[in-house]
Amino acid sequence: MAAALPEQGALPGYSVNSAPETKAGGGTSDPSVRPKACQPLEDARSGVFADSVASAWVHISASEFAPPEETLTFTSYRFGAAGAHLASLNAALDACPSLSLRSRYGDRVSMDVERVKDEVSVGHDSVSFRMHWTLDIDGFKSETYSLITTVRSGEATVTGVSESSVGSQLSDAKKRAFLPKLDQKLLKRQADALGAAQHS
Repeated sequence: MAAALPEQGALPGYSVNSAPETKAGGGTSDPSVRPKACQPLEDARSGVFADSVASAWVHISASEFAPPEETLTFTSYRFGAAGAHLASLNAALDACPSLSLRSRYGDRVSMDVERVKDEVSVGHDSVSFRMHWTLDIDGFKSETYSLITTVRSGEATVTGVSESSVGSQLSDAKKRAFLPKLDQKLLKRQADALGAAQHS
């Protein structure tokens, strides 16, 4: 999978900012997530993929104005588990208009969750959602907007995570300019690469 990830110069409109990194297994979930039914959503945002065999990822950034950095992750599963992963995300989205977790500072942060209505027309099936939360650090409030999209291709998935943080003092119009947006061409290119890697 790592070999199928994009290299610098191979992704039109984007810079590839790191060499591929890999890990075996699904990783460790944040135990502070509440309600527990929402765990798959935070796992997808943070790069934890339950029941996976292995993952590989790179960091990218758009060449034009965009959130500063995104992560593309390819994840492989045993037979049937990739579809089950998408089903768990859909079930969590139906159950969770919001969730909360402990921040690195020890306080509990509430995150709004919203399914993205724009259809992702690539891969065998997909799910996309946004998360939004506010942090108050010594009186300075910042808001973070995260877009998480997972596309299944056979027994593997590609997950794109894009986050943007802005000061709460900005107007709503200016905040909207920083909202991460779906890139259908990027998702199709990566889903095709993931599909080809499974048959090579």
